[in-house]
Amino acid sequence: MKENMLRILKVVFFFFCLFLIINGQRTIGKIHLLTQLIGLAGLLFLLWNYNRKYV
Repeated sequence: MKENMLRILKVVFFFFCLFLIINGQRTIGKIHLLTQLIGLAGLLFLLWNYNRKYV
């Protein structure tokens, strides 16, 4: 039960990070670049979290 809830949260977080990247890409400006970088950091966090158990 707990694993399923974590998996659902990770999927929701993944799509939220994708939304930040796509939404920031549409316009020009420092704030939008910052939202893209936050989205990228979120995706890198998910990748690190996935690979952590294989090290």
